[in-house]
Formats: sequence, structure tokens, C-alpha cells
Amino acid sequence: MSILGAVEVFFTKFVASNTQLSTLMNMVYSRFTIATVIAILLTACGSKDTTYQYKTQYLPIQLVGSEKWSILDVQTGEVVAKDAFVNPPSPIVAGMYYVMNDDGSYDYYDVSAPTQPVAGHFGSVTSFSDDGIAVCSRVGGPLCVIDRKGAVIKELPKEVSQCSMFARGMAAIQNDNGLWGYINASGDTIVPASYSSANLFLYNDLALVIDEKQASDSAVNFTVIDKGGKVMFTASSSEYQPVQPYYINGVLPVVKGDTLVCLNAEGKEVDNPIADQEKVEKAGYDNYSRTPAGDYIVVKGKKTGMVDKNNQVLVPIEHDNLIDINGERLIAVDGDTYHIIDRNGKAVGNVKFSNAHVSEDNPFATRGFIDTDLAAASLMMMFDETSACGANASTTLMDMNGMLGTDARMYAGSNSLVMPQGPYIIQYVFDREVATANADSTAASFNYDARVNRVIMSLNVNHCPSSTEQAVVKKVESRLGTKGLVFARDGIFCSDYLTALTLGYDKGVINAIYYMHFNESVPQPRNKRK
Repeated sequence: MSILGAVEVFFTKFVASNTQLSTLMNMVYSRFTIATVIAILLTACGSKDTTYQYKTQYLPIQLVGSEKWSILDVQTGEVVAKDAFVNPPSPIVAGMYYVMNDDGSYDYYDVSAPTQPVAGHFGSVTSFSDDGIAVCSRVGGPLCVIDRKGAVIKELPKEVSQCSMFARGMAAIQNDNGLWGYINASGDTIVPASYSSANLFLYNDLALVIDEKQASDSAVNFTVIDKGGKVMFTASSSEYQPVQPYYINGVLPVVKGDTLVCLNAEGKEVDNPIADQEKVEKAGYDNYSRTPAGDYIVVKGKKTGMVDKNNQVLVPIEHDNLIDINGERLIAVDGDTYHIIDRNGKAVGNVKFSNAHVSEDNPFATRGFIDTDLAAASLMMMFDETSACGANASTTLMDMNGMLGTDARMYAGSNSLVMPQGPYIIQYVFDREVATANADSTAASFNYDARVNRVIMSLNVNHCPSSTEQAVVKKVESRLGTKGLVFARDGIFCSDYLTALTLGYDKGVINAIYYMHFNESVPQPRNKRK
């Protein structure tokens, strides 16, 4: 766990959820590594005021020696629910959180009664917002906006297939035509679904959207709107390439040529709102990153600490890692255990834990039913007889360098990369490890010549009726001939180029596995839900 890692995970989930924005962001990655981008994000766009997505008071943790999940009050350092859950609770916002049940459904809880469900057995959910509202659906039912008691505020129209979590009183919705708009906290449509992609009003009353009709072969145009849908300005990625898909403290950081600049609400270039890192920069740390509260987590050698903008030490540089939680509390990592400290390095309580859940699982809730024809068609758009999701038999890790972070140790021992694409999860599997660690695991190197040997396209339909996966697979199989793939044996379809595709499902998840080499293909199980 690292501060860069936590921000990177959060950032990537929203960027990767739509193709146009992913394309635009990949243009940035061609010049800047992800760590550089995030470091710039935190440095250039922080604030003297605390700017966090939400105020974190409670943290889901696993106590040392336990496989179950507990809830820790980070302000007091006390455990408020010990070993209460087998599955990890979601991040706790405004005292509310959800936990997945063994059958794949979700229950909501209030931390005031941490083990008693407020409302439950939802097929799909989002986290609550600071406003005390969330979005969820039941199997077979439409999406609903609910309050913290589980009461329905509004049932969304049946044509709304996805809805994001709420941020600053607004949520992004997607209809069956794949277009995006926005609703308010009452569930009323404020911005009709007309954009090919939309992002949240995370820290500001402005959001970045993309209208595919404005795109060209060489550039992606993006538009900034306010919460009423008013267009503030439109710009082209040929001039400006956003570093992130949202405003912080009134500015949007973008790359212009090879320079980072900031745009205000009117799209005009403005000075960096925060340029107070000079003393930290001159101190010669091996690495540093700015927290939203305006302090700096710094690295010297193998140890980490925290200083203020004047390079005055707040937390001594003696920890293996530090993760900023809310500007007042940090997770200190020492060896294999974590504990809570305040911004002056003083221990808060004496609880030791081995794991913490700090990233959002479900930024979008999905309607409790899908159009199986549309699901089959969207899956088939991802592959043809020679490639799947942009990869073919000659694709190497070097070709996918834009998907990688800078620390190869994060990938050591794994032979795959995972990238969301709308409701699908895409997994690129290579013929060897993505990265190899050295003998003492202090460093690792990427295996850039590793080659993609299969691509796994997964769609979770556990929130839909139990016949959904069979219907989608049947419709895909009936159309595979249009992609040059014909039945070979045991549920395996082969092309003239000796690529192959298999389809299966288990526990409500549909898997389409595309093999670059037919002789490596194996059939998949097809297990109906109980």
C-alpha cells in the first residue's frame, strides 16, 4: 500500500471506464509515467485547504493474526467492530458502508450499529456519499437512489443501465444507448444522457465530459460543464491533454506540449494555485508527493516520513511507508504491520493490523437486468479473428507500456494486467511474468518482451436473473461465424489464423477467453447459479 498506489487505483477506475477518455489519458502516459503524473497531480493541484473525496473516520482492517475484518476508528484508535465480517467492508463514508454476502449480494450497514444490516440483498451497489445517499439495484429491478435508512428516494427510469456513486450531490448515469448524463440527489435528471463519457464532480462543481461526435482521428475533444449542464468550454487534446478527469481547487491540470499547465473554469491558463514545494524539492529527497492537506510524504533511501511545505519534519523519516488518510491521520507501515499515527508522528491507539481496505470497489451500480442482445453485441465488438481488446499474437508488454506503473515490484510474480472497460473486466495474460524481482525483493524489472498469449473478457451478471449468462453466451455463440470463428471441439471456436475463443460462466460471471494459439485453448465450465 502506498499513497501513490491508493491515488492511482482511484484515478484509474474512472479513466478506464470509458474508451475515449482512456485514449486521451494514454496520450499523456506516452510522455509521463503514471507515478510522475500522480506526483504532479498532488503537487500542482493540492490546496492549503483540505481536499479529500470524503472525510475518513473509520477504516476496515484485518487485525494481525486474523482473517476476518474489523472496523477501526482512526480518530481514537479504537476498534468498534472486531472480527465482524468475513468479506471486507467497503470504504466507510458518512458512517455508511456495504459488505458482500456469500451469495454475491450486498448489505448496507451504519457504523452506529456496525453488525446490523440497515438494508440488504442488493444485486449492485455504490458507496454512500457525504450527503447520505447511495445507488443500488435488486436482481431484476431498476436502479434506485436510497437514503441511509435504506428508503427509496427515487426509482430511476428503466432505460438507465448504470449510475455512479454520488459526489457533490450529482451522479453520472448511462442509458441503454451508451450515452451519459447526470442526476441530482433527488434522482431527477439534470443533464440528459447525451455524452459518450462523463466523469464525477469529485472535488469541484465542474466535470469533464466527452462528446464522441466532436472527436477526430488525431484528437479527442473534451468539454467542461457545470452542475446544471452549462458548457464552460471545449478544448482539443491536440492542444491540451488532461492529467486527470476532474477539477481540484478550481483548476484542471493538463499537458501542453511537454509542459504542465492549469486551466480555470473558463478554460484559460492560470498560475499553479500551489507552488510551495520549492523547499521540499531542494532538500534532495529520493521521492516526494504532496498530500491533499498540503504536507509532503518524503522518501530517503528505504524510509519514509512527512514534512510540511517549509521542510519542517512532522513525521520522522523512519517508516517503511506512510499513507495519508484524512490530513489528520496516517497509516504507518513498518515491516508487515500497520498502525495509525497523527500528522506529528504520534501513535493513535495501539492497534496493529496487517491489511486495510482503502480503495473503492463499486464506483458504479448496475441495473438488475441487462439487454442480453446488447451485452452479446458489446462483447463481440472486443475481438475479431486475429485480435482481442487491441492485442494480437505479436503484442508484447512493451506495446502496453502505458498501462504500467513505475514500480515493477507491484507486478512481480504476476503474468497478467487488468483493465476495466465499461462493465467488462479485461485481463491480458502473458507467456511469462510481467516483472521479475531481484533476490531480496528490493527491486524488480519489467519483462518487456513478454508476449500476450490470451485475453480474458469478464462480465459480472450476478445482479441479474440467473438465466442471463446462458442467454448471453448462446447469443454470442450464434454470431461467432461473423467474426471468422467456427466451432472446433468441446466448446472451442477456432479461426483460419489459429486463434481460438471459449465461453463459460461460473457464479454469475461470464468469461470469454481469447487464445492467440488454438493449441493452447481449453474448454470452460458452465455452472448455473444455485
